[in-house]
Amino acid sequence: MWKIKKEEGNKMAKDVLHELRDINSLKSRRNNVVLILLCFVVGIFSGIIVGTYTLMLKKMSIFREFFTTNLEFHKIFIGIAVFVIMGLAMQFMLTKYPLISGSGIPQVSGLLTKKVKFKWFGELVTKFVGGILAIGAGMSMGREGPSVHLGSLVGSGVKEITKRSEVEEKYLVTCGASAGISSTFNAPLAGVIFSLEELHKFFSPLLLICTLVASGTSNFVSRMILGSQTSFQYNFMLPKGIPYYIFALITVVFCGIITITGKAFSYFLLLIQRHYRKIKINKYVKIALFMVMAYVIAVFFSEITGGGHELIEEMFGKDVILRTLIIILALKFFYTMLCYATGAPGGIFLPMLVIGALTGKVYGVILNQYFAIPNEVIVHFMLLGMAAYFTAVVRAPITGITLILEMTGNFSYLYMLIIVCTITYIFTELLKMEPIYERLYFNMFQKQILEEDKKKRRMQKRFKRLEILEKWWKNKKIEIGIKTDEKNIKDKIVTLLIPVGANSEFDNKTVKELNLPENLLIVSVRKAGKDSIARGDTLIQSGNQLVIITDYTTAQKYAGELKEKGMKIVD
Repeated sequence: MWKIKKEEGNKMAKDVLHELRDINSLKSRRNNVVLILLCFVVGIFSGIIVGTYTLMLKKMSIFREFFTTNLEFHKIFIGIAVFVIMGLAMQFMLTKYPLISGSGIPQVSGLLTKKVKFKWFGELVTKFVGGILAIGAGMSMGREGPSVHLGSLVGSGVKEITKRSEVEEKYLVTCGASAGISSTFNAPLAGVIFSLEELHKFFSPLLLICTLVASGTSNFVSRMILGSQTSFQYNFMLPKGIPYYIFALITVVFCGIITITGKAFSYFLLLIQRHYRKIKINKYVKIALFMVMAYVIAVFFSEITGGGHELIEEMFGKDVILRTLIIILALKFFYTMLCYATGAPGGIFLPMLVIGALTGKVYGVILNQYFAIPNEVIVHFMLLGMAAYFTAVVRAPITGITLILEMTGNFSYLYMLIIVCTITYIFTELLKMEPIYERLYFNMFQKQILEEDKKKRRMQKRFKRLEILEKWWKNKKIEIGIKTDEKNIKDKIVTLLIPVGANSEFDNKTVKELNLPENLLIVSVRKAGKDSIARGDTLIQSGNQLVIITDYTTAQKYAGELKEKGMKIVD
């Protein structure tokens, strides 16, 4: 037993030393320039692959319409057979490469947190083909999540081919993710912000410039394939003639509705996914039966098939009766849940925007018909609904705001988007809603996460860490001569929360290597909102937060210095 523990300790020490060597290599200006050039390469190939992927999906929608319109008896059987074959082929690829399932964003987070390694070439090919088959068959899934995954796989491939370090792989994979969003939405700035806000949580100047290079390059390449038009071609105008207090009231109510429906989206997505996995029949039989249902839906309810981009554009300029709108919204909502539960290579990014837009349309029609509010509010709340729904479900408001601005090309909505996304975010905080991609990430890597938690609990039981810390601190206060009178603010114990940015002085170091000044005690390391007890060998990574306790005087003295070390890139 002692020998095994010793070997594990040696392995951990070697891993830490390897990481530190990688960090030291990144400090070189020359290496930074090489890394930026590699991000440029990632942007080029991501733009080509994602642009081609988007173009192929448009062709597949025409292919699908051939089998689902102008039906004849023999054409129905051929159509069902084609759909089933597509489903079986997709399931075969999922069996060979399980990580191509779903949107791909949790997988990218898994790579960045060292939960998984990509088999980049095989997964790139099967994710590309599998996504075309799934979305091409009319499954209510988006291309945006897979585009993020495809771009990240390109980044991983560039790392493997050029033999770069694991630290540099994080940069290349993140750049690929931003390039994927940039290409598929024609939104380069949203691609950068998504990578920083959703994947890393923090950023450094080097990470920012790398993602900008990759995102801008991929957008340029994809425009050559898809054209330079914005995603939504419509003359958006803010509604006028509504009293401010009425306008404020209906906006706050709308944010509340969006928050509740967003919570329902997350709840039902995970619930249906869980129940689908419990169906104990052969997975090929299961997908074949599902594809028969997908064919029927494509024939009778074609509006809810695919990602839904065309549906949003149609709803912008089309009058639809309220009852029909509610039916379309309900069908799109639950069909998206069913499709994602199958594990098919497709995302929920665009369906989320569609559901938000449809919710806004329903709300606007109700205001117009029953409260005599001008009909301009219909498109107005459709636009706000997309950003607000994204904020409610993903909990990434800045990405939501930027994405809608770039998709519409209309910056007159900036102020309203900020207001709506901020209110929605506050409501989600009150309801204690977790980001959907973090929930999906936990479900995907549940075994590894639970095993890590189990080890931490064993350590907690063994050393009774919390009790020891409490006793230690009480004794320490006596040793350093601090009075325990709580009325004196300078004697109070305070908590510091220090963010850790990529390639900062704290990044990729163990707790014992930080050498903090006296009276500063790292209590825990916060990862994705969850605290783990800090030990000497705990590795700190970008995106983490250090929870430090100290006295008020020491906090005043060192707080600024600690935050600077946690975020400032080391040259």
